[in-house]
Amino acid sequence: MSLVHAPERAAGHRDDLKTPTTESTLWFGPTDRPLFGWVHRPADGRAIGAVVLCPPLAREWTNAHYAYRLLAEHLAAAGMLAVRFDYDGTGDSAGEDGDPARVAAWLASISAAVELARGSGCPSVSLVGMRMGALLAAVATAGTGSIDGVVLWDPCSSPRAFLREQSALHRLALDDHPVAEGIVELPGMVLDAPTAAELSSLEIPEVRHPPARVLLLTRPGRQPQVDLAGALGAEITEGPALGQERLLDVDLAEREIPMETMGHIVSWLATPNPGPVGPVVVPRRESARIGAAGTSVTEQTVRIGPAGLFGIVTDPDDPRVSTTVLMLNSGNNSHVGPSRLWVDLARRWASMGVRCVRFDESGLGDSPTRPGQAPQVIRAPENFDDVEDARRALCADPADVAVVGLCSGGYQALEAALARPLRAVCAINPILHFTPPELAHGPMDPRRRICWPVGSFVGAYRLLAVEPVRRQLSKAVWRVAHLLHRRRNPAEWLDRLRAEAVDVLILCGVNEARSFGVEAYDTLATSDGDRVQIEVIEGLDHALVPAWQRADVASRMTEHLEKVLFLADPPAANDAGAPVHGPSEAVGR
Repeated sequence: MSLVHAPERAAGHRDDLKTPTTESTLWFGPTDRPLFGWVHRPADGRAIGAVVLCPPLAREWTNAHYAYRLLAEHLAAAGMLAVRFDYDGTGDSAGEDGDPARVAAWLASISAAVELARGSGCPSVSLVGMRMGALLAAVATAGTGSIDGVVLWDPCSSPRAFLREQSALHRLALDDHPVAEGIVELPGMVLDAPTAAELSSLEIPEVRHPPARVLLLTRPGRQPQVDLAGALGAEITEGPALGQERLLDVDLAEREIPMETMGHIVSWLATPNPGPVGPVVVPRRESARIGAAGTSVTEQTVRIGPAGLFGIVTDPDDPRVSTTVLMLNSGNNSHVGPSRLWVDLARRWASMGVRCVRFDESGLGDSPTRPGQAPQVIRAPENFDDVEDARRALCADPADVAVVGLCSGGYQALEAALARPLRAVCAINPILHFTPPELAHGPMDPRRRICWPVGSFVGAYRLLAVEPVRRQLSKAVWRVAHLLHRRRNPAEWLDRLRAEAVDVLILCGVNEARSFGVEAYDTLATSDGDRVQIEVIEGLDHALVPAWQRADVASRMTEHLEKVLFLADPPAANDAGAPVHGPSEAVGR
């Protein structure tokens, strides 16, 4: 076993960083609702100032997560201490986004992060906020005082506009399912009516201690929010927020990091500082007690295997089984999972007595890359090593593991079970038809047992523009595709998992179900109580963005876990989300 409790580590050599840096994780703030954060600093322990990074909200937080990590690393390389953190009820911090009084909790989170930075011994503290994080940073500056500089990075035109735009995006593009009266649902986030009203009316109060300076970065073609910047009462420097569309307004898999804008921010924050001062001290709080399902669980950060993969272990007070649940990245999302689902499930399942670990595979989220590996590559062949390292590190018996994943994580979970039998697999919307990244420079990795590289036959079918024709040809196309790829036919490798006594639950929408032959063969599993279950959920969003779908999937997964691990006295169904809705077709029930 090679699981290492290492809250501080070298960030590793990076050709784009001027000086070596170190990074450490910690919980801070209130002991009853701890916040989670990262501290990046120069490797020599001396800093010219501190910078607190205030993230955006909802889907924009997801898209900006990796950019904030890179910004923190570059700030540390430029001689500053950088704090990035999760607001109360978001990311890895305690609480839920549906809790009351969110705006006050988010502002208190910024204040706690500022106090953390000041407690390190840095001579000055600055704030950086993107989108809604910019408005929250500005309000926090007015109430905190003694802030040196504020960077308003692509601020929203107004909080009302943000809520209107994001809720419209959710309704029109993602889900038309009705929500409870007064609830405002954004892509990946739910706000109650008082929180939405409070956020809509949020304004900068009177500033008693203006910051020394403000940097306002605006997307080209948009009106600069000079009123927001001017309300802070400081000298304003304006500049372009380049690359925001490619960072925030695209699917996560297509995201591009705005390195030029980040370089501008680093240069602006570092320029007026005279140079290094005395050593900074980073407090350590390596574990936290988190409230969950009426009880509490313990969370701590770990580094896994020789690559030092980053993970968070959620331990129950009273373990009821020896099995450990591993939760994998979905695409290039971080370890929190789709709309934070892994965080919610890890705490819920730990309250039931099951140990859970959510971790970032190499090159994704907060994990380093392996030698020679490029960062942010989805379905990289190195992910096979990542899952195996996690299995070896977490259990004396690597077979006593359950693996959970969505999309690319669902695919990797199934591959892991075929590589070496494990206790259970839960794959949500796994994608089996894709072009492996290694094909760009060589052959396909032989460890890929179920991947079907996208070929001309199925590709031609997908290009058919007339939907009725596609529906008529669908069964025939997929039946021929399965015959042409007999060795990777789902019926065959699912039979192998069944023979190895691996409990398999696959939850998928109609489109994803075609990969498993459900449409071609009508069924794959043949007997009641079979170890392999495929549930086709009508209208299931691929990334589970609608809250009711996350609650539905969480309930199904929890029920399956209870059955597989023989857990008695299960908690009330769906106690972590909204009422379960939506028709489904269960195959192999």
